[in-house]
Amino acid sequence: MLLKEKIGFYKVCFDSMQAGILVFNNSKEIVLANTPVSMFFQYTSEELQQLKVCTLFKKCNTFKNYLEYPDKRKFKSFLELTGVKKNGQEFTVEASFGRIEYDGVPYYKLLLTDISLRKKKEIKIKSLTYKLEEEVKLRNVELEDVVEKLRKSLSKEKELNYLKTKFIGLASHEFKTPLSAILSSTELMVKYADLDNIEKRNEHLSKIKSMINHLNNMLDDLLTLENIEAGEINLNITKFKLSSLIKDIYNNSKPFLKNNQKLIFINNEDCEISHDYKIITIILTNLLYNAIKYSKEKDVINVVLNTNKKNIYFSIEDQGIGIPENEQNLIFNRFFRAKNALYYPGTGIGLNIVKGYVQNLNGAISFESIENKGTIFRVQLPKISSYAKKSITN
Repeated sequence: MLLKEKIGFYKVCFDSMQAGILVFNNSKEIVLANTPVSMFFQYTSEELQQLKVCTLFKKCNTFKNYLEYPDKRKFKSFLELTGVKKNGQEFTVEASFGRIEYDGVPYYKLLLTDISLRKKKEIKIKSLTYKLEEEVKLRNVELEDVVEKLRKSLSKEKELNYLKTKFIGLASHEFKTPLSAILSSTELMVKYADLDNIEKRNEHLSKIKSMINHLNNMLDDLLTLENIEAGEINLNITKFKLSSLIKDIYNNSKPFLKNNQKLIFINNEDCEISHDYKIITIILTNLLYNAIKYSKEKDVINVVLNTNKKNIYFSIEDQGIGIPENEQNLIFNRFFRAKNALYYPGTGIGLNIVKGYVQNLNGAISFESIENKGTIFRVQLPKISSYAKKSITN
């Protein structure tokens, strides 16, 4: 007998499928079910053939509607049904309906997939989305607090109105982009969870974290303004290697790089230093993000770090739009933006913060720039002993 004529061969193929296949008649009696169906519902094959299909599901209306209106549009696609196991436990299955005919008698088939794990993942994604929304709400409250503090600190009505205009721009532009990225990444995470694509899901989770950090950094910048204006900076002196600093800054900068932009770090001396890790990171990050933002795709950005016994030196060089010569004397002013930078996102406070930190740390900052050719910023900071004061006051 040929293999294709052996019923046992077809039964092995039928039972070895990963999806459950269940066949029932007009009376909703189960006439055939493969092994996955038995595993899903925890009935033996013999027990299943003594049951009606409605016994396996929480609601029977779906089957009644299908038998009466099999051509309904909803039955042309996958449906989510609640299955009930032999022990009463409920779980979610994805079902596809179909009609077959044998010896002139109609039968109905169900193609079933257990999607319980996927539903659990969706719940986790929804929980994460909720937490992100709450985080954004919290950041908005903090932003409102910052606006209120700045409002109280300004003495002149003209300057107050000017700052108010800048904050409107900040809320509508600077916060909109990362919030939109967070929303789109969250939606994509749900999609990749359905496809069980962990790598893509983690990629978007990393992007969400990066955008939240970006929002947090902008809020930190606003809070920093008041401290710099008061002339007092609280230091948190720790020992760390420059290589660790570079690694963190590089990883945080990658999501902001344009297509084929190349970021090169040159560290001529990977020594251990005592300093405020966060402040150096803020200075470097502000200058680096500007270099990335104002450079074109495929441009190269170079970051060079050096040290000697007394000082730390670093430079950031780009091939971007440069700073117009007649505006270079204004570049460190708060909220100032050069005329060729107005079409790029930004608040105009980054360089003001950088200079404030550098000056309060008794350092120095300088730059050279040619419009449409590029800019290089150079920073020198004195090394700080681990026994130094925890604050510096002008």
